[in-house]
Amino acid sequence: IDGKVVGFEALMRWNHPERGLLAPGEFLEIAEETGNLEAMDWQIYEQVCIDLESLVVMGTYVTLNVSPVHLRDKAFAERFLALMDRHNVKPQSLRLEVTEGALLEDPEQVASCLSILKQLGVHTMLDDFGTGYSSLSYLHRFPLSGLKIDRSFVNALQEGEAGGSTAIVRAIRLMADVIAEGIETEEQRQQLRLLGLTLGQGYLFARPTNLNDVCDKYVFGNSVA
Repeated sequence: IDGKVVGFEALMRWNHPERGLLAPGEFLEIAEETGNLEAMDWQIYEQVCIDLESLVVMGTYVTLNVSPVHLRDKAFAERFLALMDRHNVKPQSLRLEVTEGALLEDPEQVASCLSILKQLGVHTMLDDFGTGYSSLSYLHRFPLSGLKIDRSFVNALQEGEAGGSTAIVRAIRLMADVIAEGIETEEQRQQLRLLGLTLGQGYLFARPTNLNDVCDKYVFGNSVA
């Protein structure tokens, strides 16, 4: 967490003609109910593959969120790999994120899907670790490359504390590759560094923005996040 940019996360937004820019929480539930969510996801995946050449520099990568509906689809891995091949995307340029709920809806199918992707170089992280019944056993049960600690743990960190969130974060770091989410203050950043974490994301570094601004600030401008 020294300020060097190592990756980007692709986030879905809807530029509503009347309400302006909407965050996912304002439209994803409706998209799922109307059966449009899967098509919207594939639009995002396609666009990211198109934009990767502008974003992936000096070893950086882009992360995509994958919903349970995709992981339950036996054709997902093949279709995703075909998309990458069509746009000449290197596996190390993309990473996937899945939630605990996505893992548990159809464990055998999910494990099979992620195994195929991992064998061909596409790594997957467990997102929002700590928000459900999260267990580190998932790292052995599923072909995951690491996890992202939910912002609730980061928010609860206190300077000089030995127990509580500090003890949990320290234990997780010793057992997995970890990215800390929701870093908003310099104090949180320093606490995480003291605990040995080297990767993090949050408003302290950058807020969600469009591709042009990202390229101007973090790619072409060679600024830190």
